[in-house]
Formats: sequence, C-alpha cells, structure tokens
Amino acid sequence: MNYGLAAAAALAAIVLYSFWQKKKRLADLKMRLRAGWGSVPAREYSWEEFDRVSHYFNRRQEDCEFYIDDITWNDLDMDEVFRRVNHTWSSVGEEYLYYLLRTPFFDKGEAERRNRLISWFQQNQEGRERIELEFCKMGRVRRIALADYVFRFAELPGSSPVRHWVQDFALIGAAAGILWNPSVFIVVTVAMVTLNVYTYYSKKAEVESFFSCIGYLLAMAEASRALKPLCGGELKELGERAGQAGAVFFKVKKYARLIKYQETLAGSLADMIMDYIRILFHIDLIAFETVRSFVAAHQQEAEALYESLGMLESCSAVASYRESLGAYAVPAFITDGSLQYRSRNMYHPLIAEPVKNSIDEEACVLLTGSNASGKSTFLKTAAINALFAQTIVTCPADSYQGSFYKIYSSMALRDDIQGAESYYIVEIRALKRILDQAGTGAPVLCFVDEVLRGTNTVERIAASAQILKNLPGRQVMCFAATHDIELTHLLEGIYHNYHFEEEVNEQDIYFPYRLMPGRAMTRNAIKLLRLMGYDGRIIEEAEHAAGHFVETGEWRL
Repeated sequence: MNYGLAAAAALAAIVLYSFWQKKKRLADLKMRLRAGWGSVPAREYSWEEFDRVSHYFNRRQEDCEFYIDDITWNDLDMDEVFRRVNHTWSSVGEEYLYYLLRTPFFDKGEAERRNRLISWFQQNQEGRERIELEFCKMGRVRRIALADYVFRFAELPGSSPVRHWVQDFALIGAAAGILWNPSVFIVVTVAMVTLNVYTYYSKKAEVESFFSCIGYLLAMAEASRALKPLCGGELKELGERAGQAGAVFFKVKKYARLIKYQETLAGSLADMIMDYIRILFHIDLIAFETVRSFVAAHQQEAEALYESLGMLESCSAVASYRESLGAYAVPAFITDGSLQYRSRNMYHPLIAEPVKNSIDEEACVLLTGSNASGKSTFLKTAAINALFAQTIVTCPADSYQGSFYKIYSSMALRDDIQGAESYYIVEIRALKRILDQAGTGAPVLCFVDEVLRGTNTVERIAASAQILKNLPGRQVMCFAATHDIELTHLLEGIYHNYHFEEEVNEQDIYFPYRLMPGRAMTRNAIKLLRLMGYDGRIIEEAEHAAGHFVETGEWRL
C-alpha cells in the first residue's frame, strides 16, 4: 500500500510539474510578445532562412497584376527594410508579409480595408495579444520554405500503400514462422527487416520535407480554430474564412498524428519505440499517402487558410511596426487621373536619426548636388514611401498623398559579370523596362540615379535629355538625380529642379541633407581635394581648367 501511495504521489507530482511547465511557457511567450510589441526587431537570419521567406511571392508573382521587380527591390534595399518591418512570429506570417510588400494594390477600398485591420490591432491590446499568442505557438518551420510544399501536394505522384501493407504482413508472417521452423524463418525475418528498413528510408527521402509541411499545416488548422472566436469586428471575415478552411484539415488529423514531423536529438522511451515501429512497418508512409491525397484534393482550402492567416499576422506585424516609428502617416490617394506626389516630413525607415524632407509636386523632378549630399537617400525615401503607401498603408512621414503607381527604379546597378554585360548595357536595359511600361495601364512612378553614368559625357547628356524628355506626357512621374548641370537647363520647364547643398570651409565639409528648390549652383569637388590633402598645384590647375571650360566650353590642360 505504501508503494502504491508513493507511485500515486510521484504520478501526481509529474502531472503538476508538467502543468506548471506548460503554464510557465505560456507566461514566457506572453512576456516575449509584450516586449516585442512596438520595438525594433532584433532577429538574425541565416542566408538560407531569409531566402525561404521569398518563396511564396515567387510562386504567386505570375498571377499578380503588378509586382516590384528584382531591380527595384534591390535598389531600395528592401531586404533590409523587410527585416525592419517584420514583427511576425510564424512562417506563414513572414512569408505573406514579404508577398504584400512586393505586390502593391491599386484600389482605394483595399487601402481602407488594410488600414482598418491594422488599426484594430493597435486599438485592442488584449485581443491582439491572444491572437499573437496563437501565431507564436504555431512558430516557424525551420528546414523548408512552407510555400514550396504546402501547395505542391497535387504535383506528387500518387503511391499505393498496398506495397507497404504487403511488406508488413510478410514481416509479421516471417516472425510468426520462427515458432514453426526457426532455422528458415529467422533468415526470412532478417531479410524482411532489411528490406523494410531499406524501402522505408528510400521512400522517406523522397517525401520527408512534406512531413514538416503536414505538421505545420495541422498547426495552422489548429490555430485557425483558436483564432475564429478571437477575431471580432474588422477581423471577423478573415477569422471566419480561416476557421472554415482550417476545419477541412481536421478530417485527416488522426492520420497526420502518425507522421513524425521533425527529428529530435533526444526523446522518451515511447518515442524511440514508436520510431522503430515506423521504420519496420512504414506507418508514417502509409498515413502520408492518405494525407497527401486529401491535401491534393483541397488545395483551394489550403490557399484560403494560408492567405487569411497570413493577412491577419501581417496586419498585426504592421501595427507593431507603426508603434515602433517616431511618426507615420496613413496615405491619402488621388483618383482623379492626375499624377501627384505630396509628402511632408518624410524620412528613410532605416536611418536612426533621419533628416526629414518635404515635397509637393505634380511634375517630374530633377535633383542635383555633389556626391554624399543626400540625392540617392532622398530618391530611396520617396520610393519607399510610395511603396509603403500601396502595400502596408503606413508611410514614414507626417503626411503622404499620391496617385496609384507602378513603381520602378534604376539606381544601384552594376556590371553583369556572369552575363558578360557592361554597366552601360545593364543600365540601358533597366531604363528600357521603364520606358516600355510608360502609357500602359496604371501610371508609372520611377526613380533614376545618375542617368546613363556608364558612358561618356557628351553622349550621356544627349541621350539622358531625350530619355527624360520623353517620360512626361506618357503617364510617368520621374524623380531623377544627376551631376550634369546641363540637364537642368535642357529640361527646364519639363522637370522641376531641386538640389542638395554642402558647406565647405578650410577644415571640414558639412552635409545638412536638406532638399532645396532650384538647381545646384556650387561646385565643391575640387575644394574637397584640398581637404583631403592633395598637392596645391593640382588643385590650382584643376580650378583654372574648370573656369576656362565654363567660360569657353573648351577643355584645356
């Protein structure tokens, strides 16, 4: 009796400890959620991990009306911008958020809808934390890109489980035969064990990545069931859609439970025994075929589950991002057919202490100024504000108003060594893709840094003037930066001129990064040589040569 009481006490202690551990984990998760809300994400990514984030977008881009192409995405350093915005806790959330940032919308109603969803998370702390907790429980799948597998079950060739059943019964029969004729059936049993182990690992290698996907799909379904009653008000439609789609996959839950989703370094004795049973009798492979055929027949529900959960967490992440900003604006959109770009005190989201600039324009813009004066940063700031307006309806500015645009850039280009193309060829290809979009569908907003910098001065100015001249009037609003002051005269009346200035004295150079109206009137490149300690004779002769060219239009050394 004493032993029985001790065993009962030990079992009760184990149950209570497990309950305490579970409660502690939930408390820790809630603390992480509260600490992460409105803060700058500190997450670090491996290259493989970050690469997987883009795979859902890669799969969907052919179906998009318009998407941000790789040139523009890289020009704007959007990988880094995404990391700054990414306040998600699950794989489905971060993959969908990446997709949203690359697929601008062109509908005012969609802008209003997304703002309502995001605002709900800002205004409902208790509901937000309960919803975020479900995404946190779902977590991230580590070894695969979720989108690479969850939508590919229909592509997998079907495999009848009959072969596995035959091998199972053969192994059982051989083991039973040992009682009748040990000398023969021990050999047969060993042969069947070897065959089953070999065929198990051979088949499992083909589908093992789908095992992780099934586990995560089941976690998504369970999260959708938990989220449905939590999603009220503006979230109700998404919550109901997720709940309806997720409920479908509970029909194969009992089969999915037989599949081991991930390897563990250590497990319980029961886990180890179950692993050997799987290997010998192919239980998970048999269950997988049932689940595979079911998921393949319900791809629309899988898509609906993915989209609804992805949109929910993306909006929660953007709400947290809003709270982390010093200032932000909900964009206003102009739908009267005019091309406008109006922003007050906009800033770059990756700069800790940014200098804010404002612009109010209905015409194309030409920027001049010296190197490092702020031209490129301003172009990226204006581009990101426009992109954020049409994706996450959150602009790093005091206010933003603009038309709906297809956004392109030609800025941070480089030689294509593998393609054996020079910088100039890469550049003119990038510019041509913008010209090809002019006048087709929605207006184009483009950002060009140093037009045709890859060729000589005479041809650069001549060609640049003609390219830039042909953009206005074709539903294109262009922001271009150049060192060629000649362009500001050639395009006067077509482009409005702005510039950035620097202040140079005998000891130092200072960049205020303030946008100023008009063309740049100062030339400080030679003065910078003096600051860097160049020989005085070189500086003096350079100044004489520059002065002579300004007066006569001819170069003289």
